Amino acid sequence: MKWVAVGFALLLNTAHASPGCFDNWFCISTTKQQNTKLANIRLQDNLPVVVTVSSSAMTPSEITLSLQNTESQTLGQITSPHQFWHTMQVSWTAGTLNARHDDAFAYRYPVANGKNSIVQGFNGSYSHQGASRYAIDFAVPVGTEVVAARSGKVIDVEASFDRGGPAKKYARYANYVVILHDDGTTGEYYHLQKDGVLVKRGDSVVQGQPIAKSGNTGFSSLPHLHFGVYKALPNGNFQSVKFAFDDSLSD
Repeated sequence: MKWVAVGFALLLNTAHASPGCFDNWFCISTTKQQNTKLANIRLQDNLPVVVTVSSSAMTPSEITLSLQNTESQTLGQITSPHQFWHTMQVSWTAGTLNARHDDAFAYRYPVANGKNSIVQGFNGSYSHQGASRYAIDFAVPVGTEVVAARSGKVIDVEASFDRGGPAKKYARYANYVVILHDDGTTGEYYHLQKDGVLVKRGDSVVQGQPIAKSGNTGFSSLPHLHFGVYKALPNGNFQSVKFAFDDSLSD
């Protein structure tokens, strides 16, 4: 959910078919209007993302935008396109900026018998600290059906990895589904089975709908599902928020 790119020649997670496009999320371009050189940004799809762009060749030197639609927006004036591309730093997080969570909402357990499958909760000492302090881990066998804990729109998925282990070096290999809720937060489901995602970006899902199969990919010491609710912040950061399950909605 968090990505960073530094310099045009060192772009990470980019869609190489279009120069200046980042991981199928957004494209950055430069234009000249009435002797003024500008840097611009535009979403590729109507999937919200929070982007922070900085460059010593841009005024302002850093800007954070919460992109919601495909209309082009101006990042700032630039002194030189060449210098801009080679000093540019970009970070982004899926979602909307500083969303306000609906604390009254009742979440459904994302796996059957969820209450009895919890092996790590809020403030868990193993990995639920800092930005992910409000998350829940469910110990379930690989291939367990995962359902949407809350209705929303699928804005990001990954299902290609087949690696995992009890070390942070494996974190980049987690398969996941990210669902945008109507209050701007995201429900995120991690460590899914390779090729186990049942939805695609742009799909609308309802609470209780099957969305994936659980796995053991990424930073994972045993087969489990990691679920959390997050809000996007500037500079590619994010923060988990408190939420509550409704036992009456469980299987």
